Amino acid sequence: MKVEVFLSKGITKINVNDYKPLMKMNFNGKKADPKFIKMREEKINIDETSEGIILSKDLGVKEHVIGLGEKAFGTERRRTRTVMYNTDSFGYGYGTDPLYVSIPFFISVRDGLPSGLLVNNASSIVFDIGVEDYGKIKIEIPENGSEFYIIDGKTIEEIVEKLSFLTGKPFKIPGWALGHMISRYSYFPSEKIIKVVDEYRKFLPVEAVFLDVDYMDRYKNFTWSESFGKPEKLLKEMHKRNVKVITIVDPSIPVNQKYGPFMRGLGNYCDDENGNIYIDSMWPGRCAFPDFLNQKARAWWSDEIKRWIKKYRIDGIWLDMNEPTRLVDEKGVPLDPDAIHTKDDGTRVKHSLIHNAYPLFEAKATYDAGVKFILSRSGFIGIQRYAAIWSGDSVSSWEDMRLQIPLLTGLSISGVPYVGCDIGGFSGHSDAELIARYYQMAAFFPIMRNHKIKGGNDQEIYVLPDKFRGMIQRAVRMRYAFMPYLKELAKEAHGKGHPMIRPLCYEFQGDENTYMIDDEYMVGKDVLYAPIVEKGRTSRDVYLPKGKWYDPWKKESMEGGKWITSDNEMPLFIRSLKGKERILEALSEIRLDSNS
Repeated sequence: MKVEVFLSKGITKINVNDYKPLMKMNFNGKKADPKFIKMREEKINIDETSEGIILSKDLGVKEHVIGLGEKAFGTERRRTRTVMYNTDSFGYGYGTDPLYVSIPFFISVRDGLPSGLLVNNASSIVFDIGVEDYGKIKIEIPENGSEFYIIDGKTIEEIVEKLSFLTGKPFKIPGWALGHMISRYSYFPSEKIIKVVDEYRKFLPVEAVFLDVDYMDRYKNFTWSESFGKPEKLLKEMHKRNVKVITIVDPSIPVNQKYGPFMRGLGNYCDDENGNIYIDSMWPGRCAFPDFLNQKARAWWSDEIKRWIKKYRIDGIWLDMNEPTRLVDEKGVPLDPDAIHTKDDGTRVKHSLIHNAYPLFEAKATYDAGVKFILSRSGFIGIQRYAAIWSGDSVSSWEDMRLQIPLLTGLSISGVPYVGCDIGGFSGHSDAELIARYYQMAAFFPIMRNHKIKGGNDQEIYVLPDKFRGMIQRAVRMRYAFMPYLKELAKEAHGKGHPMIRPLCYEFQGDENTYMIDDEYMVGKDVLYAPIVEKGRTSRDVYLPKGKWYDPWKKESMEGGKWITSDNEMPLFIRSLKGKERILEALSEIRLDSNS
């Protein structure tokens, strides 16, 4: 086994067996003695087996492990065994694994000092955090080579900054994408969409509406169903209202010689082992799948996207089913691992070895078409350069709502700052109280979008009882009061890679309490939010870390480092905050005891 080590500014790169990763990192280090990794306190070991590579390190009895991207567990990832393999996880719940996004990166905090570990490999990787061996972290890679990065720093934030340096800074999100957006599978036809938006706007601002697959002609990308209505009229009416329109696009191209995008894409699809076009089932039927690993294929896709957004003045693209997923007995499962990709140098590689990177290169090709806002269901290291992420097909339940906080803050501190969820829950029934509390829970999530499945109940504000309508209005008004702050956080994310929402331990890494708190989150450095996430509750216990905190609802200051009980509808606490006076003035106009 050949192991090479390179060092640069607190980052250690380890390459095993001359591995050539798909993702090129921003790293230029000097070669060092491989014994260096043996000298580290964590006692890092790399072993070669008949099944691949295993990297292991000591797990201290009080060591904390956070990150690992999109995982349906608490903030603390100790005692979990998870897989990195993007999967359509419809109706997931606590402990479901894997999910849609694979970010093979974690931060461990040992004796007060953090370090990060990134695995630059797009195949199916297992992270065992003290399950098989109580005192070990084990990372299993099913290849005979891999690339790793160890990131050192004094704070969790420094680790995240260096991760962003390595993998690329987040794209510059447009300001409107931080506002309130609406969606459904599916609003239909176009005349109904106009009415829905107008009814919504009587109560809430609407920055954008998403169009799900039913706008298409038989689920074919870049087409409109005749029964949907005139797209030009819809776009004109939406833009007249200053509402953006975002259309869904899937990475499945129907095999039809009368379908222009398919014919123009010939030569740019994944192959089977015999060199024929790989064909599998998706919404349109028998489909080919673009080989996004290939620059020529990405250029073709970009051209299709450019044609689409220019002709209809589309404002954003929603990338779905891009794990990538195929349909087997109407169930979404990952693409056949034996499908073949052809890289730019002509090398042919099985899909199983690059699976997790597929949505990354799809997002890049879409971004390169000049799309200003992309929302993607799936992703990999570097996805933040091109797209925001939402947490997929969740369930309408109180348990799911609580889960979204550690799931999305874990993704945020893994380098993906623009995140959100389906407000109200995607599948199942959401009663009015749950919808209202969902809005309140997600009030500061970077992406705020209400979305629901066919057959699910209506979640629109105008159908809800006054009591819960008022709760939603207050949540959204609170968000807009903080909009200047959120835009500053987005600017910070773009420039430094900082997460917009964070687990408490990100800011208070020396406070042992914060690693086990999954129902509160920080918004930037200065705002702590503790939403009520249990049915029927009107108060809750809140942990305030050390420092001075200000309750803007009760207009009183208090010392942290303790638990308090808050009976505020939306428990909110502020430290020193730029523009604080303007924000407090806006909050003072929100009466928590009314439908303001």
